[in-house]
Amino acid sequence: RSDQISLLKLDQFLCSICLDVFNDPVTIPCGHNFCKNCITEHWNTKVLCEACTGPKLKALKSCLDCLVSYCETHLEPHLTASRLKRHQLIDPVENLEDRMCMKHDKPLELFCKTDQTCVCMLCSVLDHKTHEFVPLKEEYEEKKAELEETEAEIQQMIQKRQLKIQEIKHSVDLSKDDADREMAEGVRVFTALKESVERGRAEFINTIDKKLKTTEKQAEAFIKELEQEICELMKRSTEVQQLSRSEDHFHLIQRVQSVNS
Repeated sequence: RSDQISLLKLDQFLCSICLDVFNDPVTIPCGHNFCKNCITEHWNTKVLCEACTGPKLKALKSCLDCLVSYCETHLEPHLTASRLKRHQLIDPVENLEDRMCMKHDKPLELFCKTDQTCVCMLCSVLDHKTHEFVPLKEEYEEKKAELEETEAEIQQMIQKRQLKIQEIKHSVDLSKDDADREMAEGVRVFTALKESVERGRAEFINTIDKKLKTTEKQAEAFIKELEQEICELMKRSTEVQQLSRSEDHFHLIQRVQSVNS
């Protein structure tokens, strides 16, 4: 009985999200205690409890055995019932069925490097006997590192294009200066001439003006193209950063190939 009392006391210091001893504990308005990071991440999630019959509450955990996401209330049996304690709980995710092996109905918790796909434990024994495997988390870390390299490359590409824009703008400024000098010289020369050459002066000015406008137009088109590329790269950078911050191993691995392409 003393052991039971000790366990009850210990449970009072466990966060029901991470199932570990409180780290930077906070109390929410309903009176329950959680780790600060756990409850913050939980509040930010959009996965809802599938067991709620009324208004859907945010899910606290997803069960890979039940293929259901539970709020704190409906998760309670999984934390207390001995039969349900054996179930594998993960942070709440949507589309749980996508994380189960369609052939063996087991969690996809390994990554087959040979076939570049997620597999379950039975797949590794029955269907991929001679293949190379790593835990899903290990592959996640590797893919995350690849994403960080991709992000660095994207930033370099952005910097190169920004530098090119500066060079183009500088070239336009030089063209303007050259045009101003040529125009001033032309005006000085033709002003000194008689009315018989006035038409030539106007024609010269018009030619220089067209030359400048052509240069500016070409430069603007090039700048617009580069800015569009930068915009697209920044969108890609945002996608990469969001994916890099994802702690969802399966989602990151599934999305990283399309991000890198």
